[in-house]
Amino acid sequence: MVQQSKFQNLIEELKRRRVFRVATLYVVAMWPIIQIADILSPALNLPDGAMRTLLLVFISGFPIAIGLAWLFNLTPKGVVKVQALDENGSPVAEQRLIGKNVELLIVSVLLLLAISLFIFQGDITSSSDDSLTESANLSTAVEVNKINSIAVLPFVPFSENKQDEYFADGLSEELLNVLAKIKSLRVVARTSSFAYKGVSRNVQEVGKELGVDVILEGSVRRNDVNNTIRVTAQLIDVKTGTHLWSETYDRQFKDIFKIQDEITAAVVDELKITLLGEEQQQLLAHESANPEAMVAHSMGRSELAKRTGTAILQAEKYFLKAVQDDPGYATAYASLSEAYSLSIGYAGMPKDEYHAKAQTAVDRALELDPELGLAWAAQGLIYYSSMDMKKDAIEALEKAIELNPSYAMAYMWYGSLQDDINIRTEYYQKAFKLDPKSAVAGYNVANNLIELGRDSEAMEVFGQIVDADPFYPGAYILVAQINEYSGRIDQAIIQYKKAYSLGEERKLAINIASLYIDLGDYENSNNWIKVATNASGEDYYGQLDWLNVANLLAEGKRKDAEEIMVGFKTVDEPNLKDYYRAVIANYILKDYPEVIRQFELAEGMTDELDVEPLSHGGVDAYIYASYAYQQLENFEKSKALIREINAEQDRIATSGGRVPSSLWYQKSLIQSIAGEKKMSLINLQRAIDEGWSQSFRITEEPIFEPLKSDENFKAMLAGLKTRMSLLREQLAFEESFADHWKG
Repeated sequence: MVQQSKFQNLIEELKRRRVFRVATLYVVAMWPIIQIADILSPALNLPDGAMRTLLLVFISGFPIAIGLAWLFNLTPKGVVKVQALDENGSPVAEQRLIGKNVELLIVSVLLLLAISLFIFQGDITSSSDDSLTESANLSTAVEVNKINSIAVLPFVPFSENKQDEYFADGLSEELLNVLAKIKSLRVVARTSSFAYKGVSRNVQEVGKELGVDVILEGSVRRNDVNNTIRVTAQLIDVKTGTHLWSETYDRQFKDIFKIQDEITAAVVDELKITLLGEEQQQLLAHESANPEAMVAHSMGRSELAKRTGTAILQAEKYFLKAVQDDPGYATAYASLSEAYSLSIGYAGMPKDEYHAKAQTAVDRALELDPELGLAWAAQGLIYYSSMDMKKDAIEALEKAIELNPSYAMAYMWYGSLQDDINIRTEYYQKAFKLDPKSAVAGYNVANNLIELGRDSEAMEVFGQIVDADPFYPGAYILVAQINEYSGRIDQAIIQYKKAYSLGEERKLAINIASLYIDLGDYENSNNWIKVATNASGEDYYGQLDWLNVANLLAEGKRKDAEEIMVGFKTVDEPNLKDYYRAVIANYILKDYPEVIRQFELAEGMTDELDVEPLSHGGVDAYIYASYAYQQLENFEKSKALIREINAEQDRIATSGGRVPSSLWYQKSLIQSIAGEKKMSLINLQRAIDEGWSQSFRITEEPIFEPLKSDENFKAMLAGLKTRMSLLREQLAFEESFADHWKG
C-alpha cells in the first residue's frame, strides 16, 4: 500500500509540474516537422543524413524536455522553479520528493544520454545485433528478396540549360544500361522510364504502371563556376513509397563516372543482389569515358525510339557524334548499327550500302566489347533482314537476350522470326512488358492480336500506345488495319492518312493508293502513287511497279499494264519474291509455260533455303501455277499443289485466329480450277461479305473465265462495285466536312 501511495503521489506530482502536458506538446509539435522535412528533402536537396540527424534530435530532446518540465514552469512572471508541496498544499522548500542531488544526477544522465545518441548514431541505426530491431531487419530482408525489377527514371536537372538536361538524361541512361547487365534483375527499358520525364506523378503510381518493385530517381545540379556537380539519388519501394536508400554526391564534373559506380554499387547492395565476379567487373565498366559522348548517345536513343524515318536519320547523326567524341564507345557503335539497319525500312536508305555500314559499326562494337548484348542484338537485326540468314539471326538474338535480358527490342526481333503466331505474340508481349511505354513494342503486340482476330484486345493496346505517344504513326495504322480487314475502306484511308501525316512513311502512301484503287477513285490513286514514288527507296520499286499495274488494270488500261508486266516475266537475280511476282505476271499475261518455269525456279530456292513457301507469300503463286499445270494438262501436279494449298488454308481456318477475306477468295479460285462452280460462287460471296474489295482482280482473273457469264457472278461483282462507290462518296463527304470545319 505504501508503494502504491508513493506511486500515486509521483503521478500527482508529475501532473502538478505539467510533465505530461509538456511531453504531449513536444510530440505534437515535433512530429509534423519531421513529416514535412521528409516530404521536402528531395526538393531541397538535403543530404542523406539530414533526416536521420533530425530524428535523433527529436529523440534525444525528449528526456531533456521532461527534465526541464520537472524543474521549471512557465508563468506570467516568467520561468520559475517548481516547489514541492506539503500535505496541505503549501510550498515546502526543504522537503523534496526527489532530493536536490538526485535531481541534478537525473539531469546529468539525460544530457549524457543525448550526447551519446549523437556520438553513436551510426552504431545505433546499423546494428544488426540489437534484439529490439532483429525482427524488423528480418522482415526487411524478406521484402528485399522479393525485389527483382527496377525502373530508372530520368534524373531532374536543377537548371534551365538544355545541355544540363541532356547530361542528366545521359547519366540516367548509363545507370540503366549498367543495371541491365544484372541477369537476375529486370530493368524497364529507357523508352518507358523516360516517358515520365517532366511528368509530375506519384512514384508509387509510376511503379505500378511500369510493373516494378523499386524506382531509382534523382537530381543533378551543375556549377559551371568551379566545374562541380551534385547528384542526389534515391531508391524507393513502390509498395510502401518509402526510401530504401538515398545519397548525395558532391564531386568534380570529371568524376561523373565515379559517381555512377558509387550509385550502382549502392543500389545493388541495397537490393541484396549477389553478383558473380565477371558480372561485378561489367558493372564497373563504363559505357563511355566521355560525358559529351554519353549525352549524344542518350539523345540518339530518344530519336530512335520514335520509329519514324526522320527521327531515325536524326538518331544516326547523334550516334556518329558519340563515336567521334569517344572512339571506344562500344554501345554507341551498336546503336549506330541499329540505326543504319532501321533506316533502310523506315527512311528508304539503299539496302546494300546501309547493311554494309551497319555491319561495320557492329563489328567495331563487338571488337570493343564482345559481351555487349546491344551489339549482338544489332547483329541479329542485320541477319533478320536477310531471308537466307534466319538461323544466324536467331543465334545472335539468343545471345543478346542472354547477355542483356532487359533489352526489349531483342525479344521483339526474335519474336518476328517465329513462324508460330502464338509464340511470336508471346515474345512480343515479353518485349512490351520490359518496355510498356514503347510504341513499337505495343504496335507489334496489337498487330499480332489483330491477326489472331482479337480486335478488342488490340484496341486496348492501342489506347496504351496513344497514352504513351499520341504522335506515333503505328497506333493509327492499327485502327486502319482493323477497318481494312472489315471492308470499311473509307475509314481505313482516313486512319492511314493520319498515320502518314505523323510519320511521312512511304509504305503508307502505297497502302493509301492501293485502297483508292479499290474504291475506284483513280484521281487520288494516281496522286498517291506519285507521292509513294517520290518518297520511296529502291526496296519499294518493285512494289510501286506492281501498284501501277493494279491501277492500270482497274482503270481498264490493260495494254499499258502489260508493258510493265513484260519486265516481270523473268528474274535477273535469284530472289524468291521476284520469282513469285514473275509467276503472277505470266499468269495474267496467260503465258502458262513461263508460269511453270518461274514457279519451279522458286521451288528450287525454297528447298535450298529450307523455308515454308506458303508462309512467305506464295499462296497466290501456287494457285496460279496449279492453273497453269492444268492448262498444260499436267493434272497430277495441279492437284498436288491444290492439296498443299488446302492443307495450309485448313491450318489457318482452325488456328483460332482471324480468317482473312483473302482466304475465301483463294478458295473460290481453287474450286473454280477444280470445276466446282457452285462452291466457287459461294466462297466468292463470302470473301466479299468478309471485306474483299478488289473488284478489278475478279474481272482480270483467267481462272474465273467459266463464271463470268453466270448471272450470280455478275450480280456479286456489281454489288461489290456499288458498295465501293458508296464508300467513295462517303469518304469524299467526310473529308470535305473535315476541311470545312478546319476553315
